[in-house]
Amino acid sequence: MLEFFLGLAKSVNWKAASGVLFGAAIGALVSYFLQRNSFAEARRQKELDKREERRTLGLNVLTKMIRIASTLELLMQSLEQAFARAEKDGIKGPPWTIVIPLANFPAKVHFEPKELTEIMKLDFNLFNDLGPFDDVHNTLLDVFQLYRTDRNALTSTLSAEMNGMLGSTTLTPEEVKRLAPKMAALDTIIDGMVQRTTTDSAEAWSILNRLQDALNREFGLKLRLERKPFSHQPIPPGSA
Repeated sequence: MLEFFLGLAKSVNWKAASGVLFGAAIGALVSYFLQRNSFAEARRQKELDKREERRTLGLNVLTKMIRIASTLELLMQSLEQAFARAEKDGIKGPPWTIVIPLANFPAKVHFEPKELTEIMKLDFNLFNDLGPFDDVHNTLLDVFQLYRTDRNALTSTLSAEMNGMLGSTTLTPEEVKRLAPKMAALDTIIDGMVQRTTTDSAEAWSILNRLQDALNREFGLKLRLERKPFSHQPIPPGSA
């Protein structure tokens, strides 16, 4: 038996065999490196896709915050212009007789959970301040709409003498007594509208600037938002 294996060993072309083994080893190494590069490329592409998704989510939030800040500015300006017009025209009276409701309102804004999660990754303090601002915006829109509804309900019961776009009415003592609570409620709503728009508008612009800076740092963007003054053109009112 030993002689058989010795003879078999002598009959083998070891030079050719070593060549085959060497070639197989090279083939295995090439296959390994190609596969490793393929996996690395797949991981790199996955990371790029994930980063692009994060960037998109961040920009979505930026777009919504621009809408929020602009709407709050518009609401604040509508109140300021109403009082400015009254002062210019020499009109004196309780606030509800001066502030005419807006005819149309912007749509509400809602942050998605994935969007807020991305902001939390960017800056936790920014997330805390920005997170509830869609509700702040939407609630304030509800207040302005409530004012329009309640004021229209009140004025619809009054007779008015029109002078151009201005209407005037004379109330009897009984009517004043009956309507006084509703008038006071309207003035209270206006007071809240003035306070909330002033505070929330300033905070919204501050958050918007912080969000812009965070996105620029994280994704190498060159976003630059410029707050332009609103035109002091009359804002379309609703029903007087």
